[in-house]
Amino acid sequence: MTDEELKAAMERLSGTAVGWSKTKIAACGGAILLVLALICGLAWLWQKNTAHEEALQKAAVMTAAQAANSDYLQNELKISKQNADAMAAAVKAAQAGNLAPSVTFVQTAPTVDQAAGSVAQRINDGDKTLPSMALEKTDRTAVVPQEVVNKDGNKEWKVDVMKVNLYRNWEWSAGYGRHGGDSYIPIGLQRNYSKDKALAAEYHVGGKSGYEIKYVVKTDKLFGLF
Repeated sequence: MTDEELKAAMERLSGTAVGWSKTKIAACGGAILLVLALICGLAWLWQKNTAHEEALQKAAVMTAAQAANSDYLQNELKISKQNADAMAAAVKAAQAGNLAPSVTFVQTAPTVDQAAGSVAQRINDGDKTLPSMALEKTDRTAVVPQEVVNKDGNKEWKVDVMKVNLYRNWEWSAGYGRHGGDSYIPIGLQRNYSKDKALAAEYHVGGKSGYEIKYVVKTDKLFGLF
């Protein structure tokens, strides 16, 4: 090979290396942009869902008849039929005196609507003079006023506050994991068959595929400590 041929070969190799380097840089740049777009999209969805849930967690005023109507509860509070039926049953039990509401107030106000509205506003404002149970963070809060007559024969407004945590039948999950140098996507499905017990299954897609099945127990404190 002459000097000219060697020089030409070296130039071709150099050009190929530069081209390959540019391709790798472009691919890495595209991957980074894709990851950033995904993160931004997930952050936007999380923020939107959080704002929506916070709005639904505000105390809502309703009449005694509305609070005992599962169809109304399902539509107004945006909850499942199962949760609406359970809440309506609890309200009816409270109205019959068989179940105590979370909190009860005897409120002085010109009208029943103003009495209930005042209690709901204080709850939503986080009024620290209210009992801690009234300010407890739950999925839904219903404020239900009733007209009562006291022992002196005067009318008063009794305002019941019902705090509700929703029961969800199914939960699903997906993510990204690594084990022993292999990457995989975990896909999970959980069936809640009571408010504190569930069965969960997870399947790993990609890498060394595998699965796991779990019995889940939900508790307020871990081993009574935390």
